[in-house]
This record gives sequence, C-alpha cells and structure tokens, in this order.
Amino acid sequence: MSALVAIDFSSETLMTVGLYLICLIISIAVHEYCHAVVADRLGDPTPERDGRVSLNPIVHADPVGTLIMPIVAAFTAFPLLGWGRPVPTQPSNYTRKVSMRGGMALVAVAGPFGNLVLVLLVLGIAAGMALVTGDISRGMHTVLLTMLRLNVLLMVFNLLPLHPLDGGKILAAFLPARLEYIDDFLLRYGPWILLGLVFLGGSFLGRLIGPINYLVETMYFVAVGR
Repeated sequence: MSALVAIDFSSETLMTVGLYLICLIISIAVHEYCHAVVADRLGDPTPERDGRVSLNPIVHADPVGTLIMPIVAAFTAFPLLGWGRPVPTQPSNYTRKVSMRGGMALVAVAGPFGNLVLVLLVLGIAAGMALVTGDISRGMHTVLLTMLRLNVLLMVFNLLPLHPLDGGKILAAFLPARLEYIDDFLLRYGPWILLGLVFLGGSFLGRLIGPINYLVETMYFVAVGR
C-alpha cells in the first residue's frame, strides 16, 4: 500500500517559501560572518584565507543545510533543519590575551550575537517605518516578522549547550577541569541528542523558544503601534 503526499505548489506558497529562504540565507550569512570576524580579530588568518570574512551569502551557504533541507521542511512536515558552512578556524592562532577555550567561546557566541543584532535591527526598522509612514504594508509585516522569527530561532537553538552547536563550545569554556567529562560526553553524544530534540523534542523546543519569540513579537507590535 502506498500513500501520496499532497504538496501545495500554488504561487502564494512558492512566494512564502521564497521569502523564507531569502531571510534564512541572509540570517545564516550574518551568523557565520560574525564567527569569521571574531576569529579574524583574535589573530587567526584562516577565515580570511577561506574568504569567510564577508557578508556575501554565497561563501557561507551549505547546499544541503541552507537550501535542500529548508525547502524540504517548507513543503512537508519534516522538522526545520538549516545551517551554513562552518567557518574554519585554528584556536592555536588566537592571541595569547585570551585562553584557547576563551577564544573558542568568543568565536562561538559571535554567531548568536549576530542573530540578536538582526532582531534589534528589524525592530528598529519597523519602529522607524511606522514613525515615518504611520503604517506598514501587509507584505512588509510578513518580511519583518519572518526575519524576527528566524533569527530568534537561530539564536536560541544555537545556544543550546550541545556539540556541535555554539552553545557546546561556550559551555566547554566555563566547565572546570573536574567536570571535563561532561564536555567529553557531549562531544560524543551531543549530535545524537540534538537529532533527538529536533525529531522528538518539538514540545520541549517550543516551550523554550516560544516565550522568547512571544516577547520579541510583542516588542515588534509595540514598535509598529499595533
């Protein structure tokens, strides 16, 4: 017995998916660019040699993580999975003004910080447009809210204390030596725990991200006077 899955290819759906992909590509590019900039400022020439100290989305895009998986998720019930091409960096090149683990944590936190900057930028643009024009079109609302939701998702998700996420590197920098076994455990099993959360832990992730998303959207509607 076989079952056919009806996929909506209407023009409205295609426009929605297209907008979502554009916002995702921009958000991932900023996230990875911030990683590259901080690694570069810490003295590692690797990101610059790889052409990653750039806001050009093409240099940060991963064919599977930035295009194929998000498109599949957009048209099906498949969980949203999206990522950019990891920024190459050599912690041994970092300035001795910070520890190697401290440098890795600074590089790691730079990505989610970039998403936070985009959230604040979108809120500022929304407030400015509402102040100047008195109203924002429905289409622009859709664009701005899509950017907000995606960047909240990217920021919070990447701060989960699991490898290979940024939060895993941040946690490793603060763990005392007597607790290094926790980092070893997360290095080994973190990817599997992460997959379990994505496919089976939707309610947990919703409870984690939902309140933050609600707060940001409330700020947005206050900013635009709605």
